[in-house]
Order: sequence, then structure tokens, then C-alpha cells
Amino acid sequence: MNREGGSLVTWREEAEALPNFAPVRFTVEPATTALLLIDMQYLDAHPDYGLGAYLKREFPEVWQYFFDRMRDVVVPNCQELLKLFRAQDMRVVHVTIGPVLEDGMDMVPLRRPAPAADGLQSLLHYVGTFEHGIIPELAPIPGELVINKTSRSAFNSTAIERVLRNLGIETLIVAGVTTSSCIDTTARDAADRGFQTVIVEDATAEHDQPSHEAALRQFAVRWGRVWTAAETARRLRSQGTPASPERERTPAR
Repeated sequence: MNREGGSLVTWREEAEALPNFAPVRFTVEPATTALLLIDMQYLDAHPDYGLGAYLKREFPEVWQYFFDRMRDVVVPNCQELLKLFRAQDMRVVHVTIGPVLEDGMDMVPLRRPAPAADGLQSLLHYVGTFEHGIIPELAPIPGELVINKTSRSAFNSTAIERVLRNLGIETLIVAGVTTSSCIDTTARDAADRGFQTVIVEDATAEHDQPSHEAALRQFAVRWGRVWTAAETARRLRSQGTPASPERERTPAR
């Protein structure tokens, strides 16, 4: 949110002033829609472990902002999305990040775990460790896929595209952390491969508000849709009744 001429301007208002190249037609059908919950793990979604411990020690103001939002906004809305998808027997895919090998050598060189003195790179925990696990509030249940990636985009280091195609999925609802990193890269890759893609703005978080809003603004005008959790639920419950093309080209309020 920026101030212009003495009044506050939201990222949505900024987006409305830009050329919009996002898909004109966008019809969500529950039967072909999947929820992607990205990186909601102890290592980066819990205030006391991994990223949380690092931020609290090195960047306390960032830690306070990020994990307040996680507690008050993101986790509750992810829970509501999970509840909705489970109640309607829709597909849920949990995506995690981390090496499979204990030494991390299956990561690309620039992303391999490094000594603790190297900061954030030391926070990548391999599959099977406590920190790699998904936080209990959003834990998978039987019948839900868990796909582990070793890159920021799930499409660059997993077979997720083939899995989604096999399942007949056409639309992805994307939530988790962080907005301008794993959320944005996964969502853009999905849209570039022809999936209708939605980022749920109040089920995602970034370490600062400007970066969060910048990622949402660009996604809304180029790649897909940015909806709130409530708007996502409303559209799914309406069984995919589309709004007019004109309405659809304007980011949801």
C-alpha cells in the first residue's frame, strides 16, 4: 500500500492502472481444481525453528511482522482452504522443500546447505528431519499427495506437472510461503504451462509487505488471478460459474 497525493493506494488500485495481460476467460471447476500448499514446514513456517529462529536472532522486526501474519492470517486461511477442499473431496497437494540426501548434494550447487555461518542456506533440512516436516495445523491426511522439491519452483525439480495432468487438474489454488519466492515462481511456472492459476493473497506471506504486494500485482496483471480465501471459497462453492470477461480482467477486490 502506497501513499499518493495524500491518500493510500492499494496494490489492486495500482494493478488496475496497468495493462492487463492475464487470461481473459477463467472458469474454475471444482472437479479439476487442486490446492497447492507450499513449504508450510517447521523450517520456514514456525517461529521457533529454522528460518524463524534465524530471523528472530538476526532480523527481529522482520520476524515479528512475518510470524504475526503467519499466526493471525496465513495459517488460519490455509486451514479454511484445507477444510473446504476436504469437504468437497477436491485434490490437495502439499509441496515441501529440502534435499533428499543428508549432505544436500542433490540440491543445485547454489542452493546446497552451507555451514551455519553462511546464514539462510544452512536452514535447508533434508527429508525426514523434524524441521522438514509440515506444521501440524496443516498436516496431510491419507489421500493427499506430498511432493518434495529441491528448487523454488515445484515445476523445476519434481514431476508435479505430470502428476497434475494425470489427475486431470486444470486449475491450481496456490497458498503458503513465501509470496515472492516459492509461491511466485511455482505459480508463474504453472500459468506458463497452461494451468489456470490463483494465488490466495491472505494465505501467503513475505518477509515485508512491499515485496508481497509487488509479487501479487505482477501476477494479477500477467499470469492469473489473485483472490482472497473468502473469494476462492465463494467461487468454488458456486460450481465454477464464471464472472463476465470484463470483471475477470480486473483483479478481485
